[in-house]
Amino acid sequence: MLALRLLHASEIDSLKWDACIARAPNGLPYAYFHYLNAMADDWMALIAADYRVVMPLPFRQRWGIRYVYRPPFVQRLGIFQYGQPDEDSVKKICYARALQKFAYLHYSIDAESWADFPGVKASLKPNYVIDLSKPYELICSHYHPSLLHSLAKAHDARLRLQSGDVSDAIAFFYTHYQHRIPEMQQRDYARLLQAAEKANPYKILCHQVTDDDGNLLAVAVWLCDGRRMITVLNGCNEAGRAKRAMHFLFDAIIREYGETQRILDFEGSSLPGVAKFIRSFGPSLETYFTIHVNALPVPLRWLKK
Repeated sequence: MLALRLLHASEIDSLKWDACIARAPNGLPYAYFHYLNAMADDWMALIAADYRVVMPLPFRQRWGIRYVYRPPFVQRLGIFQYGQPDEDSVKKICYARALQKFAYLHYSIDAESWADFPGVKASLKPNYVIDLSKPYELICSHYHPSLLHSLAKAHDARLRLQSGDVSDAIAFFYTHYQHRIPEMQQRDYARLLQAAEKANPYKILCHQVTDDDGNLLAVAVWLCDGRRMITVLNGCNEAGRAKRAMHFLFDAIIREYGETQRILDFEGSSLPGVAKFIRSFGPSLETYFTIHVNALPVPLRWLKK
């Protein structure tokens, strides 16, 4: 029987925690201790076998009830383990213990962490990735003709890729996109900045695209470790759209990081327009699950669906 401990973040050994995330086959940069500490309101974790099995559980509290939620800039978490049998029984024990503590859960987990469990509803979500260990020439051979046309237009516009500042990128994104995602608050972006300041063992990188006159057209912020490079924030202005700056940015990143042992993770998307843009790069489909449990007492169950 797996002996699980439920610990608050303040009780967790961060070095052992990060070692598990780094060694777990399904480890994700979102789950590193300092990143999760920055992004979550609060969190606990299930831990077993001297940190060889861990399950982070970010939570909030409302009406005196704690519930598990998905923090901003954290697409998915999961059950991360190494040196242990990868069995559904382990996952089910984790689910059972989590449901003893939390009557309401709504967050996302990687596909490797999923197992059928009574009372847990799951919906499949798409994510797209490119294996950057391959040469650029091989990767771009899968580009859609429409993307090649956009890249030719970007070339004619004489665009440039540069390293950027995370705070500047956030300010640019907030100016041009906040009206589309009003649920994102300034404190959420502040947390991303906090995560960038404590970046270890992950890194937060930023790139920007400018034109010949130095005008800023597009930005991207990446959450990275040795295995994965995740697009946590990206956007462009109207001038950037006209000059295909975002197409140029992703292509330039693929050129720069080609033949490295990383996965380029587009972080989605289910939105048709965004998905069409991502698929033009010829990525592979990688799925994850959003899980939902509502065992709250009536009438709270109906207030929080």
